[in-house]
Formats: sequence, structure tokens, C-alpha cells
Amino acid sequence: AARIRSTRIRTGRSLSGIPLPPSCTKAERREVEAKMTSALMTLEGPLKGDYYALSGSQSYAPKPGGMTAEQEEKFRVEHFLFQEPDSTLLISGKMHRDWPDARGIWHNDLKNALVWTNEEDHMRVISMEMGFDIVNVFKRFVDLCNNVESSMTAASGTKFAHNEHLGDSLTCPANRGTGRRSSMLIKL
Repeated sequence: AARIRSTRIRTGRSLSGIPLPPSCTKAERREVEAKMTSALMTLEGPLKGDYYALSGSQSYAPKPGGMTAEQEEKFRVEHFLFQEPDSTLLISGKMHRDWPDARGIWHNDLKNALVWTNEEDHMRVISMEMGFDIVNVFKRFVDLCNNVESSMTAASGTKFAHNEHLGDSLTCPANRGTGRRSSMLIKL
């Protein structure tokens, strides 16, 4: 256990009734951002946090223009934030349209729970912390997913896209099912 530096669990989630990101219009991406940020801003206790639209985004009314370029760079240096798609695969899938509009990051005050908006999926959920307490990381991950979905459902009837037979619907077919990935950084 002394060699385990950090533990992380992540997944993607898509909102039911809204096309997956390669087929989303600008208005649909903004709808995803609005529903998700509305739900995320209701979280309390250890999940209480704030949302930061990408620099240059005009889609999030509470913070017109999004975060500063310096804040965005700091998030990237800390490995908390995604960047504009530059691979042939993602560009051919039109993942870069209207960049940076309706894209951003939410994190809790402790920075151990993150949600990316409109990256590869509508929502990327990440729970992490230093050390090896995978039970705590998993509990936070489940609480975040459940609380966001229940808040969206209460506000607008929106749920995560899920099929009883195939599991969660995500952009990449390899993530179909739970889409969950768990990892530990170990010092050798």
C-alpha cells in the first residue's frame, strides 16, 4: 500500500434524449451544459463545488467568457482538464465543432471529484485521491453520479442514457456498459 500514490475511477455518461456529441448541435450541447451545471450546483457537503466554462465560451451565463486562459492552463498542468480535440479520429467525428462553446469542468471544493462537460461524452465523471482508499473513491464516484442524475430528473425529467441489455450509452463503443475505468498510480 505504501507504493500506491493515487487512486482514480472514471466513466462517461450521456443524457437520455440528446444525441451523442458527434451528432449534437450547438443548441443541444448548450442544453447538456445547462442541465448538468444546474444539477452539479445543487450538490452539498463534500460534493459542493463550482463550474468553470472553458476560456472563450459564452454559454454559461453566471461566468460569461468562461474561465481565464491562465485558469485553463493551470487546470491542464494539474491534469484536471481536457484539451481541444486534435486527433484525426475525433476531428472526423466532429468533436471539435463550436469549440469551446458549452464545454467546461466542474470540481468539488476538495478537487477530488471532477465532471467534464461535452468532451468526448456529454459528461465525464472522475473521482480520485492520493493514496489507496479505493472504497472511498468508489463511494464518492457513485454518490456523484447518483446525485447528478437524481437532481436532473427532479428538475427536468432527464436521466442518463441507459439500456437494460447493453448498459450505459457512450460515444466510444468500447465504453458501452459501465464505461468505468479504475486505476492506481504505483511507484515502482
